[in-house]
Amino acid sequence: MIKLFFKINLPILLIAAGLYGCVNLKTINVFSSTALESTRKFEDLEYSFKQNCLDNCHNKSITDLTLDPQICDCKANEKADSITLVIYQAIKGYFDGLAKLSDNKLTSYKTDPLSKPLAAFKYGSFSLDKTHVEAYSIISGILLRAFTDKYRGQKLKEFIIAGNDPIKTLIGFLDFNLSANLVGKLNVQIQVNKEIYFDLTKDATLSTYDKRKAVEEYYQLNDKIERRQNELLTYSKTLKKLAEGHQTLVDNIGKMGTDEFKEMVISYASYIQNLNSEFNKVANK
Repeated sequence: MIKLFFKINLPILLIAAGLYGCVNLKTINVFSSTALESTRKFEDLEYSFKQNCLDNCHNKSITDLTLDPQICDCKANEKADSITLVIYQAIKGYFDGLAKLSDNKLTSYKTDPLSKPLAAFKYGSFSLDKTHVEAYSIISGILLRAFTDKYRGQKLKEFIIAGNDPIKTLIGFLDFNLSANLVGKLNVQIQVNKEIYFDLTKDATLSTYDKRKAVEEYYQLNDKIERRQNELLTYSKTLKKLAEGHQTLVDNIGKMGTDEFKEMVISYASYIQNLNSEFNKVANK
């Protein structure tokens, strides 16, 4: 009787199992593809540590009435930018790998951007420590194994669980250095500009017209800085939601394929899409 049952129903059971697996992969693919799209907004950011260094240097030259290109030593800031870029590439690479895993297209994945080594680095408030270096190394290793071992859907859970802690560490690093360090530097720039232009408005040697032009220029600069800050802070919200969404995947990994899991994951993808739209709106102002 049991043999007869399986003989009759085995094709149906296999089809159902296949559909269940497709649902799993499809749901993860929607989240990871959306995460990849939002992570790439990093490339649309207009500001950097080097640019901040140059802005500060130029402002000082204007205040001191000096012309000396040698004064702008921004090597440490360039290093901070290069590290930030490598961390971004690791995060992008992870979600790209996850998207291809869940779409069975990992054969087209390239690991070259993650071959760059990282070492601890500190400059002012910018700090890449041993924890971040180890997280980067783990993510690189996960992606390399995923490629060389020819991962497929059945390995998806292992990939997500293994990547959870290191990807959240890297996201946290990128988020802090953009939303705290770089935004903080822009806050200092706002204050410096205010002092410079306040002095101009009180300068008795300037005409009323010149003072009005100075005030107009101040507000134009301030608007530009605030737009840059809004871009960084909106991207920060996206990064936080990505980390939160990935943790939700891990916390509910045993529910993959259920309607509850699908609704939960899709809701994160939808929220992230809304943040993408918000970023585009801010960037195009």
